Amino acid sequence: MARIRTLIALLLSANWIHYQKTGPTAPLSLGSEVESSSEMQRLIDAFRGNRVVRETFEVSASRQGETRQGTASFRIGPGFSLIEDYKSGGSAGSLRFLALVWWDETAQVYRLLTCANNDGCGMRGTVKWQGKELVNSWEQVVDGKTARFKDSFVDIQPSSFRLVSEGSSGGKTIWRVITEYTRVERE
Repeated sequence: MARIRTLIALLLSANWIHYQKTGPTAPLSLGSEVESSSEMQRLIDAFRGNRVVRETFEVSASRQGETRQGTASFRIGPGFSLIEDYKSGGSAGSLRFLALVWWDETAQVYRLLTCANNDGCGMRGTVKWQGKELVNSWEQVVDGKTARFKDSFVDIQPSSFRLVSEGSSGGKTIWRVITEYTRVERE
């Protein structure tokens, strides 16, 4: 167990030092023995960098018509994972969100761990490319019923993309939030 903790600490510190020296968009170089899979490279190429964000709640039981604005930073993490650090606030309240995505070679899907506000952290569905869209699907219980959720990253361009987050239960849409991500240069 101590060896695993030491290895994780070394990987985290190497990545942090690299990030501090070069910023989130510089290529990561930990030596020739470490290579990302083509699946992770596709994800990194599409998302890495800093963004401003604007969320619009189109369908929501408690936040209909409300908005949030903030920032998101995508960077390479240990084990060739992708880390999203997200902060926003506005009439819809505040959101502090962390996502960790990695490629599961055996299952041929991306795995996703998320942490939000004071809700703790947990695995959240599976993530797959569907054509040019990156889609995360999962289920969770809402008001005692199983609801199906889908986050779709669409219109992915070097300068921007959108996240369409939708949820349904009993054939009815219960959640629809659109988040616009626009690239910004590091300050």
